[in-house]
Amino acid sequence: MTATKEIFATERLSLRTIQESDHQVLFEQVLSCPDVMRFAFAAKVMSRDEAEQFIARSFDLTGDGKKAGVLTKKGSSEPIGFAGLLPCSALAADDFEIGFVLAKSHWGKGYATEIGVAQIEFGFNRLGLPRMLGCVAPGNAASVAALKKLGMNYQTTVETGARGTRDVYVVYPH
Repeated sequence: MTATKEIFATERLSLRTIQESDHQVLFEQVLSCPDVMRFAFAAKVMSRDEAEQFIARSFDLTGDGKKAGVLTKKGSSEPIGFAGLLPCSALAADDFEIGFVLAKSHWGKGYATEIGVAQIEFGFNRLGLPRMLGCVAPGNAASVAALKKLGMNYQTTVETGARGTRDVYVVYPH
């Protein structure tokens, strides 16, 4: 695997491409943690094999910002979760959604809102997207609060299959 590339950064966080050493941390602290996965991926805790398949298909290797990246505290290489703009067909085939999944030890620090602001700026200013979505499990009050802080408004509820039922929030450029 090649060296990591920073996709974008905030005051406290960095989103970068994945490296081999990230896989174990993401599996242990995020993808196999019942508390973290309660609102992600239809509340299904992943096996090691499922996590590797998810990482292989979902993570950004090029740094173009159109897949998930590894989220770290600025100045550290240790993953605290993942985030990124992800293709999303909840409303239309060419939409992207912002996404963030944090290890439990990093909840309640404002990281979701901080990385969400950066994702929206990146999507509108660098990728020229006409709108961005936020898809959240009904009942995930913390993520709904973060999406509302980001200026997103509820649009509809959809059934996504693998991810379960999702409330869809939308934001347009100012």
